[in-house]
Amino acid sequence: MTRFTETELGTIATLLKALAHDVRLKLVHTLLERGETSVGELEALTGIGQPGLSQQLAILRKAELVRTRRDAKLVFYSLVPETLQGTAKLLRALSTSPHEAPGPEQAGARSRVRSSAASFAKMV
Repeated sequence: MTRFTETELGTIATLLKALAHDVRLKLVHTLLERGETSVGELEALTGIGQPGLSQQLAILRKAELVRTRRDAKLVFYSLVPETLQGTAKLLRALSTSPHEAPGPEQAGARSRVRSSAASFAKMV
């Protein structure tokens, strides 16, 4: 069984809160697919307009999920995958932990949850 300290669990909760917003998750997914991307490209690729884009990117920066790089007037964003290592570890543990044998009505739901968590953990 994987053990986490209270501090680690607090950090993981903060990161999950930052990711638990459809716009921020869309931004993280876009950066995962495209790699380093300028703010203008993010706006065009996601359809998220200003000032919402800046607000959501600021939350991701504060959570240290993304980093910035400036080139003249352009600002580029990229993911910081090491920030999510503890979160990915917890999600992997959750997705493979057999707490109890599921009944027939729970088996399908548990399989979907496990698959989603495992997919997210692989993404990181």
